[in-house]
Amino acid sequence: MFSVLRIRSTARDQETDTLRFNTLLHTLDLLDRELRAERRGLKERCERIAATAAFAQERFESNDQENALSKQIDEMTRSMKNYTRRMNALQRQIDLVGQLRATASTFTADHRPPPEPREATSLRH
Repeated sequence: MFSVLRIRSTARDQETDTLRFNTLLHTLDLLDRELRAERRGLKERCERIAATAAFAQERFESNDQENALSKQIDEMTRSMKNYTRRMNALQRQIDLVGQLRATASTFTADHRPPPEPREATSLRH
């Protein structure tokens, strides 16, 4: 007639929460690494293009006849602008992931369960 209600143990709940937050923090760390790697690669490409464009511009200025070189310089300028725009977007994402990680870490620290009370020991006189 009466069924016994089974309640999950606090330890099991704590274990589940810990695993869940560890997964969240791990995922945020992976995202951060991916974003930083992409940004680093773009920065290196942008620096190479900037150096190439500088040499091309110098050559163009010394020989106005090279119309193809002018088009290449324009294309490199567009690429550098696109790289810069993408690097800025990646930096905003890196900042967001950092904020999310800080929030998750703070939440985890603030919501740790209090330690289980220990049994009182008897005092001997």
